Amino acid sequence: MVRRAKVTSIKNKKKKTKLKKIFTGIVVIFLSVLFTLLVLELTLRVVYDLRAHERKRGFHAVTKLYRLSKNKNLVYELRPNSKLKPEIMGIDIKINYFGFRDNNYNLNKGDKKRVIFIGDSLTYGWSINLHETYHKQLEELLHSKNYDVDVMGMGVIGYNTVQEYYLIKEKVLKFNPDIIVLQICSNDFRRTLGIKKENKGKNYKLIPYRDIAIPYVLEKNAITHFFMRRSHLYKFINVKLELLIKKWNKNYTAKEYFLMGEDKSFRYLKKIKSFLDGEGIKFCAVIFPNRKTRETYRYASLHKRIGDLLTKLQVPYIDLYRQFNITGPADIWVDKSHPNVKGNRIAAETLLDFLLPMLR
Repeated sequence: MVRRAKVTSIKNKKKKTKLKKIFTGIVVIFLSVLFTLLVLELTLRVVYDLRAHERKRGFHAVTKLYRLSKNKNLVYELRPNSKLKPEIMGIDIKINYFGFRDNNYNLNKGDKKRVIFIGDSLTYGWSINLHETYHKQLEELLHSKNYDVDVMGMGVIGYNTVQEYYLIKEKVLKFNPDIIVLQICSNDFRRTLGIKKENKGKNYKLIPYRDIAIPYVLEKNAITHFFMRRSHLYKFINVKLELLIKKWNKNYTAKEYFLMGEDKSFRYLKKIKSFLDGEGIKFCAVIFPNRKTRETYRYASLHKRIGDLLTKLQVPYIDLYRQFNITGPADIWVDKSHPNVKGNRIAAETLLDFLLPMLR
């Protein structure tokens, strides 16, 4: 009996030793994998920039039209009373006394109604003349219907919702608007565009953000969204997997995409709403889509998230996707992001129907 007990005890010790070795091995493997992933994460953060790189070229408008802003949150702004000759950009560009590409308006609006559009290059009027922009065409339509309304455009190329929040606080309210309309597009949810001096001289250069839209190759859920927000390595893997898949299927488009400045931009959209509620000013929004180039529209889920948030915040809004990509004519685009004069006319006519009940 004693001998059998000793044998059993030896076997148990060997079993425990074996289990301990297995457990130790698993822990070592786990820690090794974790350490490797950590090293890859840190290395990629240093050596791999998740931005689409373009050729380094200057933007002629920057030197004359832009300057660094005293408000660090705005980063840069248009230079008041600056202008460009038509032969430089192909169109006449003049910046008014207040630092916007629009007519000069009095701060005192008198008995008029006043609608102010806040936005980026779409409101600025990329590649078109001032009178061809959607807000100037809207002003013309309102006047033709005997509405005495100022429609002002305060668009700055590259601005996102973060900058637009500070723009409203610092510059827009002094014009006493009745309605503020936020023009939204997909690149509002990327990181902020920058500006810097070149070689310590007088010339300025825009620093392009050009963030890559990161695909969710694995279906978006709470876990994948967590890693997408926090892990450079996870973003890198998704980008490379998409490229690999597209080699076999050129028409592949992920169902969901993540933009680098998305979380911050959504937070500031809420701040704009909260601030204007406090000021007692009507706030609404218009969403400009990108040009649809494939059967699957890559920003569809972003549009839905924007719309869901605006609905939750009780912000009236209109999404121009249908007008631009379904019922609109095929030749309304300058490029993938900017509508031409016809496209701006469609936007103006749609906004007229949207805003008239508020103006009445």
